[in-house]
Amino acid sequence: MHLLATLAAPLAAAATAKSFFWDNPIFAHDNWEGTMRFIRLVLTMGGALLLIAEARAGRLGYHVSERAKKRFALGVTAIAFVTYFDFFNPNVRYSEYYHRHEFYHYYLGSKYFKEVGYTRLYECTLVAEVDNGRRADVAKREFRDLSGNLIRKVSDTYVLTDPDQCKKHFTDARWEAFRKDVNWFYQSARGSYWENMQKDHGYNPPPVWTMAGKFFGSFGPASDGFFKILASLDVILSLGMVLMLGWAFGWRVMTVAAIFWGGNGPANFYWTGGAFLRQDWFFFLVAAAALARKRRLAMAGAALTWSALLRVFPVIFFGGPLIIMGIEVVRRLRGQHVATDADGLALERPSGLAGLHPVYWLSADHRRFLFGCIVAGGLLVPASLVVAGPDSYQQFYSHISVHKNTPLTNTMGLETVLVHTWKGRMHLQRNDNMDDPFQEWKEGRVQRFHERRVWFWAIILTLGGWTVWSLRRTKLLWVGMALSLPVVFGLTNLTCYYYSMFILGAVLIRARPPIGPAFLAVSGASQVVLNYYYWVDDKYVAMSWLYLTLCVMLLYVYSRPFSLARLRAWWDREREPKSQFQLNRKHRAAAWLGP
Repeated sequence: MHLLATLAAPLAAAATAKSFFWDNPIFAHDNWEGTMRFIRLVLTMGGALLLIAEARAGRLGYHVSERAKKRFALGVTAIAFVTYFDFFNPNVRYSEYYHRHEFYHYYLGSKYFKEVGYTRLYECTLVAEVDNGRRADVAKREFRDLSGNLIRKVSDTYVLTDPDQCKKHFTDARWEAFRKDVNWFYQSARGSYWENMQKDHGYNPPPVWTMAGKFFGSFGPASDGFFKILASLDVILSLGMVLMLGWAFGWRVMTVAAIFWGGNGPANFYWTGGAFLRQDWFFFLVAAAALARKRRLAMAGAALTWSALLRVFPVIFFGGPLIIMGIEVVRRLRGQHVATDADGLALERPSGLAGLHPVYWLSADHRRFLFGCIVAGGLLVPASLVVAGPDSYQQFYSHISVHKNTPLTNTMGLETVLVHTWKGRMHLQRNDNMDDPFQEWKEGRVQRFHERRVWFWAIILTLGGWTVWSLRRTKLLWVGMALSLPVVFGLTNLTCYYYSMFILGAVLIRARPPIGPAFLAVSGASQVVLNYYYWVDDKYVAMSWLYLTLCVMLLYVYSRPFSLARLRAWWDREREPKSQFQLNRKHRAAAWLGP
């Protein structure tokens, strides 16, 4: 607890300084939001132009000292980092920094998981409110029934007539604690803000996150000071993520990554800033690539496994490393031979892979990576079953199966690109005569996706095949993780704030520097779309197109053009023929640079 208090010190200091600093009109909400938009555009677009200028200057023979560039980059990194948090200005988002809406779901959902599970959080909250003396108010409300993901009237449920359906899951002491925690949230967020919390989509993390959330959340009851401490954990994780990129990939990658993250539109501070352990999966995903770059491969495997167990979808980032491993196995199998003595007789112990157990078909590096995955999974999954309950994974699967089939306005991915049509836009499909005004919009999206599944899988196969082609000649697992991004984009339809994962694309700058300007330009363009598109679904469809473009650019820059001659040369382990583009590259560069 002392450590958590120490981590919260910067936030406490910021709160103390508010009356002396933040009351200046320049930091008022509207003024500061405009300032932040300008800063984000300067960082992203300016950063892209500086990368282009640096490359141009190098070709012309103008050199700036590495020390000067590094100092400048470190300063920009620091600015980009605090830009993500709106410079911690309490007037922009949350006056006390922490996000009450997020804490309601993640703090209560994990702390009382054994009692409320994935479907009873809202109902039990309303029952607790009745016990707290607000029966008449509760009877007038609506909430989301998480068992069917539909908005219902409280008067049509058991909340008022049979509250024991909820309370039977609690001991008397636990119910009393839950009732007091609910009352704190009501007192701190009363009104429509509080009532709308029970119309969201519930508590959704898997059991491994529940284990961590319950551990930290159980240190104290709901309170202003305690939530500031818990909110500081994400700041520490975010800082660790940036520093790990610098440690593993150097200051250049760290700076580009920080600018991209600080200036991006979909995963901005609005959604998960000031929340409770919402950046843990992100930290472990970046850590996996950084540890792989530093050849701590067992730790890299463990980190990627931990990330996947925290949010499920990062399991797709195993795709790139597994492709690399599969190609290596094929190479080694094709190269096997049986050793012979001087007389040409076969020796008892063959060389190569012949006669070896399949586990040894993998290189030592790949075995270490997989060992880390197995150890992490073997420790985390059983531990989460003890904390969350033996049926917790079954509950999670059932809940997510319902949740994932409900279209949201802020989802992004290939599915979002395919189902959006001009006539099917949200503001044209709104029907205020229905209990859910956007029910027709949701049903239309689901129907269009089923109609276009052939196109969906054709694009997925194209992205997957292109990824295999791109990775065929590399043994670097961290490259495989980064180049998994296009397939992750294709296979998932995630809420926008998970697109912080694209920071992983910055590591490819280490191998392909030309991608840097385009990488930052996409971040800046997403900021423009976020602020100047009006309708929510249009915004996130436009940003989905931007990130699809980025996926194509990543694959294009890292892979060589496909041809049967190249494929044949690769299969025969020969040098690939150069394209006419490569042969004329020097001539084109000379013509572009001039005399």
